[in-house]
Order: sequence, then structure tokens, then C-alpha cells
Amino acid sequence: MNNNGDPIDIEIMFQTLRFAARQIVSELDPELLASHALDMVADFSGSNCLSLLLINEANNSVKISANLRDGHFSTPNEIITLTPTLKQVLETKKSFATDITDAEYCIFHDSKAPAENGLIHCLPLIGTKNKVDGFIVLLIDRDSPLTKIQEEILGVLNTMIATTIENANLFKLATIDGLTGLYVRRYFDIRLQEEITRLGRMESNLALVMTDIDHFKNVNDTYGHQQGDVILRDLAQIFRNAIRKDLDIPCRFGGEEFVVILPGTNLEGAIVFAERLRRKCEAYPYPYGNEFLHVTISGGVIAIDSKHILTKDDLVKAVDEKLYEAKESGRNRVKF
Repeated sequence: MNNNGDPIDIEIMFQTLRFAARQIVSELDPELLASHALDMVADFSGSNCLSLLLINEANNSVKISANLRDGHFSTPNEIITLTPTLKQVLETKKSFATDITDAEYCIFHDSKAPAENGLIHCLPLIGTKNKVDGFIVLLIDRDSPLTKIQEEILGVLNTMIATTIENANLFKLATIDGLTGLYVRRYFDIRLQEEITRLGRMESNLALVMTDIDHFKNVNDTYGHQQGDVILRDLAQIFRNAIRKDLDIPCRFGGEEFVVILPGTNLEGAIVFAERLRRKCEAYPYPYGNEFLHVTISGGVIAIDSKHILTKDDLVKAVDEKLYEAKESGRNRVKF
């Protein structure tokens, strides 16, 4: 029986569980992983109010990494202290259900009670080292507690979610630049080759945009390397805001050079993208104490299609030459 009193179809249940496994274990993007995880837990539990929490290093607070409320997914990324329920689950490493109290409302990123007749059910996310890395917390009706089989299924799901979160963190350490949050050069090389190979199998386009901060050495010499880091971080955020999420690939090519792989983009579209980046960077006020600094970027653009494919090295060389043209012709411009 499920928590609505209906018989459970075992075959459908296991088909759904297999689908959940494929959705979760193959996902390395933290936000998509959190979304899939909460969706699956909601499906199996019947809850419409759930949160995914990640514990910090000192074990004294957690981050509300994701929240699912009435089908609406959000990523509050709010830090809260450990509540009594979270503390108990952290210490025992076992799931726990109890009446929701005023102290627990913050788990759901809400100052009001999510339900008048609610049980809070907390599941530990236990990693490969038998350490609690976080929690999935759901609100359920006190009159319809989880059945034994639901608890067993959620236990399996939680193990998959915890392992995949670990894998996603390892992937992030290996592929994300610590300062800018963009992908590292090695990942760029791998993904660019993948996109070129894909281009050989289908009719499409592929563009590359490479940029360099103008006179960046002077910025570091005049204002210090810490200020230079501020500019690199803020510029990287401009890039992240400009790209198509889950499609474009922004990377730190080296030093102050950033490059973006634009799958399915022709030369005209890449030029529009590069010019938009250049204008946004030129207008952006980079904070410096009580003042603001302004810097510019130069850019090179190259595009290929299925009938005119270049090797990875030739493509990088071509876009680098366009960037060089931009810098030699006066900077703060895009060449293609």
C-alpha cells in the first residue's frame, strides 16, 4: 500500500526506480542533480514540500541547496544552523520522522508552517566514507506516514543521490577553475574535440570566441593582483550570464584569456555574442574600494560547419590569430 491507501504495482515501481537511477547517477551538474533528486523523492514519497541540504565542513550548519515546493524548484543557497532533527540524524546516521516544530520551518526556506498537520521526515545523505554529507528533508501528512516499502525505496534513492553528489564534487574539482568558476583548459580541449567530432556526424555549426583583457598587466601593476582577481571573477560572471546554459561551454584558457565554445552557432551568431560580451565588459563597474574601475576586452571569433571542419589545434590557432588582430588594431574590439 502507498500513503494514499492504494496498492503498489511492484513492476511499475521498479521501472520507475530504474528510470530514477539513470536520471540521477549520470548527472554531474549540481543544480540539475538536485532538481532530479527532489523530483524522484517527491514521486516516491508523495510529498510536495522537500529540501536538499548540504552540510559544511565543521558540521555546525547546512546550506539549503535546493527546495521543491508544490512543484516549484528553487536554489535558495541559504545557510542555516543545524535544527534538532538534523542534529539527531547527523549523530545517528538514520532517517527520522517527527512532528514539525517552529525550529524546523527554516529547513523549507519558509518562515511559516508548510502544513498544519505535518511530519518532518529527514533522510541522511551518507557518502562513501560513511560520513553524512547532507540531508533530504520532506514534509508528509501525519495521517499518512511513509510505508515500509516507501522508506526502503527512499533509502536506495538516497544512496544513489549521495554517491552522485560526491562524483559531481570530484568532477567540479577536476574541471572548474577555482578563481573564476569557469572550466579549465584541459576540459576545454576535451569538449572542443567532442564538438568537432559531433560536427562530423551531423549538419550543424560550431563557433569559438576567445577574449583577452586589455592591458591587464597594467591593472595588476597599478592596483595589485587581488584587484586583478576581482576583475577576473566579475568578468567570468558576465560570461556565465551571457551563455546558453547546458549548451555553451565557457572556459578559462589561461591567465586573463577566456574562451567560449558555441555549439550550433554560425559566424553571425558568434559575432553578436562576442560583441555583447565586449559591450557588457566595457560598461561594467568593477569595484575598487569606494571607487569603480573599467576595463575592456578584445575578442576573436571563428566558426566552422559540417562541410568545412578544422582540427582542434587549427581551430584554436585560427581564433587566436583573430584575437591578435583585435589587439593589434587598437583593442576593445572583435575580429572575425
